[in-house]
Amino acid sequence: MYTYKVKQTETKSYFFNWFTSEYEKVYNFNTYNDALIFALSEEIKQFSCIISDNVQTTRKTFKNYLTLKQFTKAATNNPMYYLNTQTVKCNLSNYYFYLIGSNKLEKLKKFKNAKK
Repeated sequence: MYTYKVKQTETKSYFFNWFTSEYEKVYNFNTYNDALIFALSEEIKQFSCIISDNVQTTRKTFKNYLTLKQFTKAATNNPMYYLNTQTVKCNLSNYYFYLIGSNKLEKLKKFKNAKK
């Protein structure tokens, strides 16, 4: 059906950071969920969905999900929802990547403000 393509660019420096070069790696996934989990774990801002040879759409990773920085701020302000405890006693960055790796993305969704 659809294939999802995630591009990751990596910058390498040589000779005391005088010369730099960028390498681009392309990963292909068959399902949206697999591509989303990879993009969240690698903190890639967008990835593309290939519908056919001529048609591609762009998916934004952090439109509906929290970044690591946003998650740590939200979890320290409201630990009861995110951690089920009243105080933060764990490493939040490890917990963020645990939620991504275990496919528990519901806690990482952004809240939509209700219009009154």
